[in-house]
Order: sequence, then C-alpha cells, then structure tokens
Amino acid sequence: MKKILVVAGVVIISGVAWAHWYFGDRGRFTTEAEYTGLRRTVIGQDLASPEDPAATLRFDPAFRHTGGQKFILYGVADTEQHFFVETTDDDQLKSVYWVQYEAYLPDKSYTYDYTDSPLRLTLNGYTFYTDTAVVETDPNRKRARGTDGAMARALLASRGYTLPDEYVYARLVYLTDESRQKELMIIFIDDLAPTGLTAAGLQDGGPDADRWPEVEQTHLDRIRQTLSVRPLDVPE
Repeated sequence: MKKILVVAGVVIISGVAWAHWYFGDRGRFTTEAEYTGLRRTVIGQDLASPEDPAATLRFDPAFRHTGGQKFILYGVADTEQHFFVETTDDDQLKSVYWVQYEAYLPDKSYTYDYTDSPLRLTLNGYTFYTDTAVVETDPNRKRARGTDGAMARALLASRGYTLPDEYVYARLVYLTDESRQKELMIIFIDDLAPTGLTAAGLQDGGPDADRWPEVEQTHLDRIRQTLSVRPLDVPE
C-alpha cells in the first residue's frame, strides 16, 4: 500500500509540475512572426493606422523605420509591432520607439486595465496611461519565449541591434474604445550612458536617486518633441 501511495504521489506531483509549465508558459501559444500583410503602413516618418485607432504617428527625422511584424500574442491577442530607431555614428542603437497595436481576439472576453499607471501623457489630444522606469539589462537573465518583448528583441536583433546596457523607459498606452479590448502601446527607450548616470544610482536609495525626477521629465519631454499623433486623413 505504501508503494502504491508513493507512486500516486509522484504522479500527482509530476502532473502539477506539468500543468504549471504548460499553463504558466503563455509564450508557447504565441504564433510565429509574419512580415507581410501588415495593416499599418509607413511612408517616410509617418506610421498610419486605418483603425484602432485611425491615426498617424509622426516621428522626428532622427528616427527611421527598421521593420514591422505581426503575430498572435499568447494565442489570445492580434498584435502588430513597428520599430523606429535612432542610432549613433557607428550604427549602434541609441533610442527606439516600439509601437504595438494589440486587440483581443473576438472570442476572448479579456479587457485591458491601466488605471494603476501613475502618469498620464497627452499628445495632440490623445491621452496615454504612462509608466516610466530606469532599466539595467541583465545578459544572464533567462528570458521567457513568445512574449511581446521577446518578439521585439528578435526583430531588432535581426536588424543588428541590441538594447543599450542601461536605459530610460516609458510605456504609453491608449485604449482605443470603450470595450477596453484594444490598445495602442508605445514604448520609448533611450540610452542612459550619455547622462553619465547609472540605473543603480537612480534607483530608490541610490546615490543619484534625487536626480530621477529630472531624468524622467527629460525623457517624457523628448517624447513630446519627437512624436506627434493626429487623426488619420486630417489635414495638418
């Protein structure tokens, strides 16, 4: 009887571990990236979307479009990404706009909620839920597959770019209608190195923590200076 109980216990534990892996690894349900048939179009500095929202994003001439892709994220959300990069003289990544249009599939009832985001940023009448952070890249970190971040890094890597070792980060999210099932997300990443500061130093308790509000404000101001949003087909 003890042997049977031990075997049963092992089977149960194995089953729980398998279920944790299977359902915890959402990225395994993300589809392969596709690079054709994208719904948004790029002309010069403009990224035009016919819907969700029907608007044009215009980027400063310092940035250039380096590619786009689409996939089903986690098996539940139709996702399209575009990237505009600013590079150094030796073609290293200095700053990047990561633009993501995302909508839950029609048979999903999930909704987006960013009410906990501490900031709001308004660009030409479009108000975005906004979060900021300073990030230190950990090259030894084991990254989950199939996340939107993994898909973004893969596309940038295919163009020869990696994110800076340390950077300032802002995530802007605009919910496109009352259903809260569709969003436009814009992530802006800017290399921290030119400031002479470090991510560790700017963290709470760090020697330069009192400089963070200044760094954060400069980052948000740069977004205002290098990105505009306007309704599609509305004359300037």
